[in-house]
Amino acid sequence: MKKPPYKAYRKKEKKKEEPPVHIPEAIDTPEAEMMVSDFYKIIGFLEKHLQKIVVGILLIATIGGGIFGYKLYKENLEIKAATIFDRGMFAIENGKEKEAEKYFKEVAEKYPDTPSGKAGTFLYGKLTKNLFFLEKAGKSESFTISPAGKLDTGVVLFEENKTDAAIGKFTSLSRDKDWTHPAGLYYTAIVYLTDKKIGKAKEIYEILKGDYQNSFYTAMLGELLK
Repeated sequence: MKKPPYKAYRKKEKKKEEPPVHIPEAIDTPEAEMMVSDFYKIIGFLEKHLQKIVVGILLIATIGGGIFGYKLYKENLEIKAATIFDRGMFAIENGKEKEAEKYFKEVAEKYPDTPSGKAGTFLYGKLTKNLFFLEKAGKSESFTISPAGKLDTGVVLFEENKTDAAIGKFTSLSRDKDWTHPAGLYYTAIVYLTDKKIGKAKEIYEILKGDYQNSFYTAMLGELLK
């Protein structure tokens, strides 16, 4: 009896199904054509002006670096100026006025545009009653140093019997700009009292009482007018 033929069955491997590839349709809308046109215009502009753009970027970088370098330079100057100024302050605290004058003059002459240099200009002028340094301090663009310089310039002028010039300096201290306005009023009144112009001095006292009631200068002038 014959054996029935049999076939060797082999498992068929399942093929991996690849996702269908989506082929986009041709872009032929007016909007798409405009976008493509704009894109090529930009590319063309960049190619045409590439050299100018690179030069512009380098110029901006150079200017930015220059500004940063200038700031570092200014800060470095102030550090040097502050070192000299601090020596002067230390000398003052220890009663060495002449030594302090030397340091203040040094910082004023070497670093006149730094904050410490401006302060040194004023303090040297104040200690030595030097009108050149005081007037220079008065002209500085500093909220604290400038009015103080003007005030002390007026005091020195008054001590030299230059009363008209002194009054001019004191009255230049505007209440809207300078924190020394009450001091300027006070010294103006002192000049008037010296010239025996009691009425004018009293007028200033009334201003001080109205605007600076709690000021030291108001109290002092009130005592003098009693």
